[in-house]
Amino acid sequence: MKTLSFLDISLAILGDGFAVPDNAWSIADRVYVMPTRAWIEGAYSDALASVQEFFHTKEYAEEENDCDDFARLAGPFAQILHHNTPGHPPATALAFGELWYKCDDGQNHVLNIAICGGEVVTYEPQSLRIVTVSATEKQRVNAVRF
Repeated sequence: MKTLSFLDISLAILGDGFAVPDNAWSIADRVYVMPTRAWIEGAYSDALASVQEFFHTKEYAEEENDCDDFARLAGPFAQILHHNTPGHPPATALAFGELWYKCDDGQNHVLNIAICGGEVVTYEPQSLRIVTVSATEKQRVNAVRF
């Protein structure tokens, strides 16, 4: 299984057109593996929906359960599933993090971002769907956290 470094992750994100300020990166681990798009859209989204349901955090509530809360739950939960997957490469993190940016409507927003087989994927944990970030939104990144 191919692994990714901090440099690989940052080059993939920048290469996809995201303008990330130098001081906006937070990539904590040394070695990452990539989730698949099919896993994110299938088993992962199903499991995340179950966790949201169990903890009564499926519904948006301004300030107390909003976009940053959804994304901050989704990232570590993906890592927990990776860690508990039998046969996962040891000493690896999952290339699934958070993207903080300003939307076209001027509002700040947080999604999840993943590197999947060389493709940069953005994921909306509120709707459990892969979504598209516009070219102008890609220019207004506040933070990327893995």
